[in-house]
Parts: sequence; C-alpha cells; structure tokens
Amino acid sequence: MRRARLLILNLCFPVLLALATPLWAQVQTGRELVMLDARNNVHDIAINATVATTITFPEKITLLTGFGLVTDPNAGSQLTQSKVALVHYENVADDTLVVRLVKPGDPCHATLRTNRHIYLLRFVPSEAANLAVIVPPPEEKNAAVPVSGEQVVQNRIHFDSEELVGMLSKVKSRKALQTLNPGLFSGWQERNGLDMASTSNGVKASIYEIHRNPAKDLMAFRCWLTNDGTETYEFEPTSVRVRVGERTYDAQLVDCSGLVPPGKQVPMDVVLQGGPGGVREGLSINQDFRIELPAPGRTQISNALFGNASAEDGK
Repeated sequence: MRRARLLILNLCFPVLLALATPLWAQVQTGRELVMLDARNNVHDIAINATVATTITFPEKITLLTGFGLVTDPNAGSQLTQSKVALVHYENVADDTLVVRLVKPGDPCHATLRTNRHIYLLRFVPSEAANLAVIVPPPEEKNAAVPVSGEQVVQNRIHFDSEELVGMLSKVKSRKALQTLNPGLFSGWQERNGLDMASTSNGVKASIYEIHRNPAKDLMAFRCWLTNDGTETYEFEPTSVRVRVGERTYDAQLVDCSGLVPPGKQVPMDVVLQGGPGGVREGLSINQDFRIELPAPGRTQISNALFGNASAEDGK
C-alpha cells in the first residue's frame, strides 16, 4: 500500500509542479516582445511547450523548411529517435507564424523565404520563451549609399612624386631592408621569378618581379628590356603602359634611360598607383601583366633634356 502511494505521488509531482509555476516564469521577463537584430545572419528565438510564440515578418511568407518542423503536434511520437527539438508551426497569416515546442532537444534550425529575403532561424528550447517576435528586413551589407562630391574627392589617391620615388627605392632595396627591419614591409605582397614578356618594335619587355603595397594601392614592376634588333631603340619612358587583360594603365613613374642599344639588355622599373581619375583600382598581384612599350621617338622636351646624353651614347 505504501509503495502504491509513493508511485501515485511520483506521477502527480510533475503536474503539481507545473500548476505551482507562475505564468510569468514561462515567458522571458523583459523580453516578452522582442525586435530581432537585422545585422545578424541567424536569429535565435526561445520557445517552450507551454507558450505559443508569434513571429511576424515584414512581408508575405513564401516558404518555410527545416528538420524538426512539424505541422501535426502529434508527430512527436513518430520521431522519438531524433535529437533535434520538434517544433509545431502554423502559418496563421500571410506574414505571421505561431510556433510551439513539441519535444525538447537540440535547437531546430529553419530557413524561411519571403518575396525578397531569406531568413535563418534557430528555435532554442527554453524554460522561458519569447511571447512575440518581430523580424525586421535584413540589413543590406553591400547596399549602395549616397556619396557626396567631397567624399569622392577625399577618397581619391593623392599622387606625390616624392612618395613614388621613395616607394621605388624601398622596392629596389627590399632584400637588404627587410633583413634589417621586417616590419618595414608589413602588408606588402611580392612575386618573384616571373617571365611575363611582350615584344614590340623588336624589343622584348620582361617583368621578372612585382611588388604591391595595398595600403597605397601601389604596384611596382621590375623589368628587363632586351633589344634583339640592329638599331638603338629610343623611347619616351613616360609613355610606357601596363596591360592587364583588356585594360591598360598609364604608369605614374618609370625609371629607365629610354635607350636600349642593339644586342643589349637594360633594366626598367615601372610604378602604378590607383586607376583612372585617381580612384583606388585594387589590382591583384596574381594577375597576368604585360608591358606596352611606345613607338620609337622622343618628345621635344625629352630631346632637350636627353639629347646630349643620346649623342654621347651614340659615339
């Protein structure tokens, strides 16, 4: 008889405990009505078996799917082996769901689609549930925003000839400088042992090394010019361009004498910074680059500056 009384008490204890639990303990205090954070990719929603949680979306629901979601509250008896919590849901309005926990377990993940957006939900079994949830439209992380003319000008690269010369000097001395001060080239990228060659006017231009400073949107190309012809190739260094795919870029700085005697090989260094109009171009160092040499000849200014040197070299 005593054993039978104990059995009855054990069976009745959970029911008595549930009756003794105040209603407010079943709902999260201070978070009865919550607005989810639009910046999150996955939204957590607390649910339990005693509270029907209402979830409202900004537009019509077109699809809801997820392992653990059931439309029949009695389906839990057929899925007793599942470790995932079973959640009964009902689409009570075009933009509103009502959910309730059927069987506890691991959080139930769901994907919901509307006419324009996709929402990732995680229903988390909890003693205290959210009573009502409002889901805002997801934040457009890459959405276009208005930009003023002042901002455009401010974001342009400010070309500085002294800085370009200094950067090229660092590139030329990189092996020695990096050994002494590795932090001097923090963030820089480098490619070595290249042979990106192109030939024009009988002269082959070969890129053998590329350096990139992403912070300055600057790239430096170390090259060799090889003249396989019988005449001296004289050119305007400021007219050298760099080709990437179908696009070409004017060089901001070219370090070369502008003279390649026949049968000789001379060095040339080319510096690019930004793109047309002073904007940041963000070229990848891993692309296939080619040097475009100009037609032979100098401008009148170059002839005035280098004419004596050309005459000396021709002797």
